[in-house]
Amino acid sequence: MLTSVPVGWLWLLAMASTALSSCTLGSWIPLRKFRIAYPVIMVVGGGVLVLVCRLNGIDVTGALVMYSCAHIGLTLGLLPQRQLFKEVLERWRRGEPTDHIKVPRRHQVFFGVCLIGVLLVGFALTR
Repeated sequence: MLTSVPVGWLWLLAMASTALSSCTLGSWIPLRKFRIAYPVIMVVGGGVLVLVCRLNGIDVTGALVMYSCAHIGLTLGLLPQRQLFKEVLERWRRGEPTDHIKVPRRHQVFFGVCLIGVLLVGFALTR
């Protein structure tokens, strides 16, 4: 379904999902190095994904849809952990130990369900 959309729109979808993910996670983790490094790493990773897909016979449209869905699933899955990120950062800045703070199991399950669910939807939309 989405592979019949012109490639320009899929590139726009990929850029929008990267920008949304970067801005959202940047507001949850207000470290300057993270705000710079995260988008760079995601764009380089997306480029590698497109290259690997091309080498394995998957067209660019499928790779762009899966890349966008991965960003959407990642952002949705990390939604419950935003307060935890801020708490760890505040304690880290004050010099307090943060190794005792653990991610609750329900947050981990929610992350996995969101990421895998959105990727499955993206895979279905490419067929």
